[in-house]
Amino acid sequence: MGGLVVWLALGRPAARPERGAPEASEAPGAGAQSVRLDAATRERIGLRVAPLAALELPGEVRGVGRLLEPSLLAGAVYDREAARAAFEASEREYRRVQTLQRGNTNASQRELEAARAAFERDRAAFATAEARLASVWGSAGAARADLPELARSLVARKLSVARVDLPLGVDVSTDPSAGRVTALADAGAGSADATLLGAAPDADPTTQGRGFLLLVEQAPWVPGTAVTGWLSIPGPRRSGVDVPGAALIRHQGHTFVYLQSAEDSFVRRAVRLERPTREGWFVASGLAAGDRVVVRGAQQLLSAELAGSTAED
Repeated sequence: MGGLVVWLALGRPAARPERGAPEASEAPGAGAQSVRLDAATRERIGLRVAPLAALELPGEVRGVGRLLEPSLLAGAVYDREAARAAFEASEREYRRVQTLQRGNTNASQRELEAARAAFERDRAAFATAEARLASVWGSAGAARADLPELARSLVARKLSVARVDLPLGVDVSTDPSAGRVTALADAGAGSADATLLGAAPDADPTTQGRGFLLLVEQAPWVPGTAVTGWLSIPGPRRSGVDVPGAALIRHQGHTFVYLQSAEDSFVRRAVRLERPTREGWFVASGLAAGDRVVVRGAQQLLSAELAGSTAED
C-alpha cells in the first residue's frame, strides 16, 4: 500500500515516443510547440526545407478594385475608329466638292452645303467618340497610339484591365509606375504583373479615393473579379524576405511557417504577409534571410504538433 501511495503521488512515468513518431515539446522562449521528426519520418513524408532569400521592394500603396469588362473598353475604341473613318471620308468629300464649286464645274451650291453638313455632323460624332473614349480609358489611356491593338487583345482575353482604387485619404505625389494584382477572394493565389495605363477617369462612388487603370498580363481571372492591387511609388525601398507560397500554412485564422531550428526540430512561427511576389509573399519582419523553412510537409508538421498537444492535454 505504501508503494502504491508513493507511485500515485509522484505520477506515472511518461511514456516514451515510439521510434519514428513525432515528439512535441515546448520551444525555449518561443511560446510555441516544436516538432521533432527523425530522419526516417522526414524521408517518409517527403519533408523539404529551403533557405529564405533577402528581398528589397520599392515603396507601394495598396488598393482594391476589379477587372473591367473588355467589351466596354474595346467598344469605346471601335466606336472612335469608326467615327474617325467617317469623319475623314466626309472631310475629303467636302474638300472635293468645295474645289469643284469654286471652279464652277459640276458642283452646285446645294451639293456644297450638303457636303459641308455631312462634314460637320461627322466631325461632331468623332469628337463625341473621343470624349467617350477618354471617359472609359482616362486621358492618358485614350492618348495611346496602340489602342486598337490593345482592344483586340482584350477581346481575345490575352490582356485585362484592372481598376484599382486607393482608400480615401491615401494619396501619392506622382503616379505609380507599375504594380501587381491578385484576386481578392484568394489572397494566397499568385499575383499578376501590371503596368500603369493612367489615372482612372472618375472617382469610385464607394471608396472616393484616387483610382488607377492597370494593364494586366495573362490575368487568370474573369472580368468582374474583385482584386487587390499594389502600386509601386517613388520612395525608400523596404527590406525583408521572399517566403515561398508552399511554405505557408493557415490555422485558426492566422498564417504560419515552420522554421528548422535543428536537424530534427521544427518550430511554427506566425508571419504577416504584406504583398505578393512572383512565387510567394514578401514578409518584412519576423524572419531573416537564410532562415530555413519547410516548403514541403508543413501540413504534416502541423498535424503532428496538434496531435502532440492533444496527447499532453
